[in-house]
Amino acid sequence: MRRNGARIGAALAASAMLATGLGVAASPASAAASAPSGLTFYTVDFGTEVAHVDAPTGECAPLPATAAGHVGWSGFSDIILYRTADCTGYATSTGTLRTYEAGKYLSYRAF
Repeated sequence: MRRNGARIGAALAASAMLATGLGVAASPASAAASAPSGLTFYTVDFGTEVAHVDAPTGECAPLPATAAGHVGWSGFSDIILYRTADCTGYATSTGTLRTYEAGKYLSYRAF
């Protein structure tokens, strides 16, 4: 009888520790700390990060020559790409998730 009580107690203790551990792992604070943010430019197939921007400024900036895609993780609504180095000429609105041929665009504005 004591063995069954000890087994039940051990099982309850293990369940409580597991539930507590899962609750901490799934908490929003720990998820937010590891979530990507800002705007990140990547090489082909999002293989390597080539540049990162923390916040949009709307100013013209050079696009890395090896950039072949970008993800606006948070705080961005649109990325405008240009085939010129000074953000003039035809503007291509790409949103926050896009791939493109590396070297096709030379500059961008982030909003």
